Amino acid sequence: MSRQTKALLQVGGVHGMASSLQNLAREGMGDTELDKKMKAASKAAAEKIVPYAKAAVPVRTGALRRSIKADATRRYGRIIAGTPTRVPYALAVHAGRDIPGSRKRTKATKFISKSIPKAWPQIVDEYVKAMNAIAKEFQKKHGVDRIYRARR
Repeated sequence: MSRQTKALLQVGGVHGMASSLQNLAREGMGDTELDKKMKAASKAAAEKIVPYAKAAVPVRTGALRRSIKADATRRYGRIIAGTPTRVPYALAVHAGRDIPGSRKRTKATKFISKSIPKAWPQIVDEYVKAMNAIAKEFQKKHGVDRIYRARR
């Protein structure tokens, strides 16, 4: 986060905002518009990492590179690599794995983990601005910064 952009979500953060939206949904007053905006902001941030991850992945057939994509929830964005049927070896490439019958381990290629710091400068300011706008809209609609779950 840059020094010029002050976070509006200082108390609860993105997690607190997502929890408040979930609590509204439990009470039957779900705010699907803000849910969608939070998910879109998280996915936009995750999509900025994908090109870096695709450039860093080791390539033999290109199937692993093609399988890298962004996804998101209200709380966070994520990078998905591999599929259980077509590219089941994605985790073994990223994290390494033990070779059965020996005391050796394949070398890990942390292509996703190493891509995040490279994309971070492009992500952080835009993500904070998007979440601040959502927080302001939440405050305007509901009149409070955060909604807590009622204890039963």
